[in-house]
Amino acid sequence: MENIITKFLKKQVVIAFFLCIAFAVIGFLSVEGFNWKDLKYSGNAITTDELAHIPSGYYYLKTGKYFLNVEHPPLIKDISALPLLFLNPVLPKISPDTIFPEGYAWENYPPKEFIYSKNLEIRNDEWDWGRVFLFNPQNNPELIVFWARFSVILFNALFLFILYLLLSKVWNKRVALISLFLIVFSQFSIAHGSIVTMDFMSSVLQMLAIVSFSTYLKNFAEDKKTMLLFIITSSFFSLALLAKFSSLLLLPSMFIGGSIYVAITKKNCKYLLNYFFKIISLCLVILIFITIFYYFHTFNMDSKDMVAQFNHYYPTGLPFGIKELLVKLVRGSQVFKGLAQYISGVIMIFTRMNVAYQEIFFMGKVYGSEGAGLLYFPILYITKLSIGLLILNLLAILLVAWKSFSAKGKILEKIRKYFKNPLPFLLLLFAFFYAITTFSSNLQIGLRLIMPIILAVTILTAMAVDLFWDKKLLRIKFSYIFYVLFLAILLSVFSSFPNYISYFNALAGGTDNGYMIATDSNFDWGQDAKKLVKYVKDNNIKNIYIDIEGNVPLQWYLGDVYRVFNAKKDALPEPGSYLALSISRYEIYNAKYKLLENNLIQKVGKTILIFQVPK
Repeated sequence: MENIITKFLKKQVVIAFFLCIAFAVIGFLSVEGFNWKDLKYSGNAITTDELAHIPSGYYYLKTGKYFLNVEHPPLIKDISALPLLFLNPVLPKISPDTIFPEGYAWENYPPKEFIYSKNLEIRNDEWDWGRVFLFNPQNNPELIVFWARFSVILFNALFLFILYLLLSKVWNKRVALISLFLIVFSQFSIAHGSIVTMDFMSSVLQMLAIVSFSTYLKNFAEDKKTMLLFIITSSFFSLALLAKFSSLLLLPSMFIGGSIYVAITKKNCKYLLNYFFKIISLCLVILIFITIFYYFHTFNMDSKDMVAQFNHYYPTGLPFGIKELLVKLVRGSQVFKGLAQYISGVIMIFTRMNVAYQEIFFMGKVYGSEGAGLLYFPILYITKLSIGLLILNLLAILLVAWKSFSAKGKILEKIRKYFKNPLPFLLLLFAFFYAITTFSSNLQIGLRLIMPIILAVTILTAMAVDLFWDKKLLRIKFSYIFYVLFLAILLSVFSSFPNYISYFNALAGGTDNGYMIATDSNFDWGQDAKKLVKYVKDNNIKNIYIDIEGNVPLQWYLGDVYRVFNAKKDALPEPGSYLALSISRYEIYNAKYKLLENNLIQKVGKTILIFQVPK
């Protein structure tokens, strides 16, 4: 049996290819369902953040402007919008003559006119833009979302395959294949790799940047040719920084990690100075790459409008004269407009990490901008990832610790042996930097914020598994134990299809009870809105009050059947009325709705409760 498995594993590149195909197919079916002839009821509704990302991406490619959704770089949104160029949906007219208030389409759909005002464009009113574009009577929102997700899923599968190829060269094929398997067959990966959001693709690109940089660093220290690796590394660094602003943490962590590696392996100041020069060159190439990429998103932006947007976001200025610098860049060369826009986005996102506007439900309590504390991410880590992966994580820590303490030799010799390949050290250092930054922030809107840490830990776990693959525990080869855990992970993924966004493991009581741990993007991102629409239609409900997560304008689907309801402010509707609440709303305002608990009619999907108000 083992010989058959061994022969099969020799065709790793073929297996890796089909693993990536499996990731794409499972992910796509989980979000788009099987009834593609009637997409209105098939799969998941557009999730909260997708309403901003997909319309913004199409806006960039069609207008050459970048006023909307500026708090995220353009790469992933551009990718999602590529198929839309062939679909050619109607782009709303942006009127300089009409002044609309913020929320005119977002809160009060449908608007009187499906146009958009220039004042809202400059103010980055991405939510109104999303509704006016996607749910325009001339457009098909389901088809737009269908193709946008398809494009992102396809690119995610491609980047995963490239990650496998690089890992197989940097480390070995078994580590590469195990890493790929653990990433692909993860409810968490599939959930966030199948929708148009920043977290998954940016994390994979960050791993590609680290893996390519480790190869470059090793070749540099061994006096081998590095030019091709320099180009590859700078490309992946640039793509990572163009996918999410938090990827900037790659630069200090890789600089410090590389400095330590060169200092320990070479013990030569000249090498260290040469390394510093290489890093400066790398940063300059990345800066040029980003500037050029952003140029194609800003060449149609008016300088006065850009300054007006800066004044809107930074009315009291910025320290160290940064705002004045941005204004000078915008008013200077056309090329520098893109650089100014990128810098502004970086400032916006890191400011948001310090001032978190949020309302989250976590472990039975509701928290605001202060956050839920240091236990937020650790508890979500052990409840939202599959138990098989958690066991592998724990085994990896125990086995590596045992090997380290039991190995003979002096400490310095152990360190030098460990530094034969810089990749594990760089992954650990990056995860540490990312954890320090994330855990020190009050921004806690989902486990997805530490996706790069999860992928880094997954690769490190694969390395530990490979290290003990052929060793024995009480006459049982570790490989057999690992196969059992791999099978458990595989079965867990298929048994939880298609509810990957809401997935919680058995430690949290399963997906049905995961809301007791946390809601928001950990459980409910508005994905069940289509299921609610179908339930209302199938049961011929004439009037229903609704307050659920997400930004889908339910009037588009239900017309006059839909009744606007605000779970926080409004009193209960008249007795006998139907009321649909997302579980997150119900939990956050539980005291107010306690009397409804015996009047639950139906649970729709995993996230929506339908009550009939008692008479």
